[in-house]
Amino acid sequence: MLLGTAGVAAGAAVAGAGIDHALTARSPGAGPAPAAGPLTPNTGVWLTVATSADLPNGAVQPFTAGAVTGFVERVGGRPRAVSGICTHQGCRLALAAHPARLVCPCHGAMFALDGAVLTHRLPVQLAPLPPLSVREVDGSVQVYAPAPEHTP
Repeated sequence: MLLGTAGVAAGAAVAGAGIDHALTARSPGAGPAPAAGPLTPNTGVWLTVATSADLPNGAVQPFTAGAVTGFVERVGGRPRAVSGICTHQGCRLALAAHPARLVCPCHGAMFALDGAVLTHRLPVQLAPLPPLSVREVDGSVQVYAPAPEHTP
């Protein structure tokens, strides 16, 4: 009885691992994972993440706005923002300098400031970081994010 139960459990584990691999694996020559569109919540608000004065051309700033973590930079006079969460396992990215890039502390993947994958050591292709909706209004750089929850 014990051997039968152990056999069923082992079989289930192997089947689960196979299904997970089939759903997440891409062949090595398949190229990069497809780029996702901008992350835009269905119901949200514009949240200030920097002042215009604090974000000169070429500057990069990390931010947390409600439930959204990301990085905002000014390129060619316009703000742009990307998610600050790694597309592999959801680890929070860190900003590294010279050259500026976003680094995952969990497995060492590196992303360009526009979200493109630079390097990684994973056996599967890594998706680029999704862009975030960003605007500049009245001296404030804002990102569109889910509305903060209010607790009574």
